[in-house]
Amino acid sequence: METILLKSVRIIDPNGPHHGAVRDVLIQSGAIAEISEQIEAPSKTQIWDQPGSAISASWIDGQADFCDPGHEPNEGLENGLQAALSGGFGHVVLNSGTQPPPDHKSAIHYILKRSADSPCHAHPLACISQGRLGDQLAELHDLSQSGAAGFSDDRPIDRTEMLRRALEYSESINLPVITCPLDHGLSSDALMHEGITSTRMGVTGNPGSSEIMRVQRDLEILRYAGGRLHFSILSTAEAVQLVRSAKKEGLQVTCGTTAHHLIFIDEDLSSFDGTLRVSPPFRSNADRKALCQGILDGTIDILVSDHRPQDLEHHDVEFALSPTGMVGIESLFAEGFTALSEASSAAKAVDAVVRSLTVGPREAFGWPAVRIEVGAAVDLTWFHDQQAWTSSHVSKGANTVGEQQLAGKRWKSGALQGQPLGVITARGSFLRTV
Repeated sequence: METILLKSVRIIDPNGPHHGAVRDVLIQSGAIAEISEQIEAPSKTQIWDQPGSAISASWIDGQADFCDPGHEPNEGLENGLQAALSGGFGHVVLNSGTQPPPDHKSAIHYILKRSADSPCHAHPLACISQGRLGDQLAELHDLSQSGAAGFSDDRPIDRTEMLRRALEYSESINLPVITCPLDHGLSSDALMHEGITSTRMGVTGNPGSSEIMRVQRDLEILRYAGGRLHFSILSTAEAVQLVRSAKKEGLQVTCGTTAHHLIFIDEDLSSFDGTLRVSPPFRSNADRKALCQGILDGTIDILVSDHRPQDLEHHDVEFALSPTGMVGIESLFAEGFTALSEASSAAKAVDAVVRSLTVGPREAFGWPAVRIEVGAAVDLTWFHDQQAWTSSHVSKGANTVGEQQLAGKRWKSGALQGQPLGVITARGSFLRTV
C-alpha cells in the first residue's frame, strides 16, 4: 500500500487520544505510522492537503442496495462500491432484496469474494426467512458463520412468531435482527404520507400510526424474547420517542433513519415528483425535526442512504407507477450535516453525523471500535465539512434529485455543505476528484 501524508487535519475521534486536535497523520504499510503537529514527508509519499479538512474512522452506510445479483444494470456491485467511496464510505451494509435472495451461505460468499479487492468493504445482510417469504426461518446460524452482517427480509415482518424466533437466535449469534416497521394493512396501496398534502393531491396515504404500531409490537416481542433488534428506518416523532424510552429501559434496540428523511417532508411531493416516493414515506416537518433531534442526542444510532437506484425506463413513469426508493449514497453526509446544522451548531452537527456513520453502526452490528492512534490499522475517511457539496455522479441510478433540488428551501446556506474527499483502508485508498 502507498505511503500517504494527511496534512493539518482535524481529528474527530471522541474515544481516541487526539480528538479535536489538528495534526499531520502519516500512513505507511496499511497502518498509522505517526501523528504529530508537523511531519516531513518521506520520499515517494502522496500528500493529501486540504486546509480546514478533517478525518474520522471510515464511514459506514448501514443500508444500501446495489441490485446485485438480479438487477445489475441498475447499479452493480463494483459500481456501487465506487459510488460508496465517492460518498466517503469505507464500509457498506448491503440489503437482502436481491434475486436470488441471500438465504444461503453461497450468496454471502459471492458478495464477499467479489468485493475483496475494493477499498470499500461490503457487508451483506442475510435473509431472516427462506426466500424472504416470511414463512420459515432461514439457517441463521450457518449464515452468521459465512460472514453475514445481520438478518433482514428488507420488508415488514408480519408474523410475530417469525420475529420472536429470529430474536431468540440473535441472542446467541450476537447479530441484529433488522425489521422494517410498517403495517401495510392500514394502507397497502399508499403512495405517500397520509395527511393534508395527500388529501389535497387526492392520493392514498400511509398514516404515521402504521409505523408506531409496529414499533410498539416489535418492542413488546423484544421484551419477551430477548435478543438484538434494529429498526431499519424510522420516520415519525412518536417512533423515535418509543425507542428512546426502550433504550432507557435497557432493551437491546437500535435504529436508523435516512439522510433524505432529514431533508424532505410530505409537502415536497406536491408536484407529483416520483423521485421522492420512498418507504417509509416522508412525513411532516415536525417528524423531520424529531428525526434530526434523534440523531443529535444519539437515540437514532445510524444514518443510512437506503440507496436504491433505478434505471431510466422504470424511473421515468407516472407518479403512481414510480418505484419506491432513491439514490443517496454520494450525498448522505452533506444532507445529514446540512440538516443538523440548521438544528444545532456546526460543531455539534458534524460530531453527531460522524457518530451516526462510525460509532453507531459499529455498535449496532457488533463490530470492534476503531481508534485513530499510532499503530492502528488504517480505516479512515477524509472530508471537509465547510465545502459546498458537489456530486461526482458515479451511481448509475436515474432516480436522483438534482443538486439544486437538494439545496432546498429550508437551508440558510442555500446549498448542501460537506464534501467527502477520500477514503483510506488497509485495502487501499480512494481520492475523490470533482
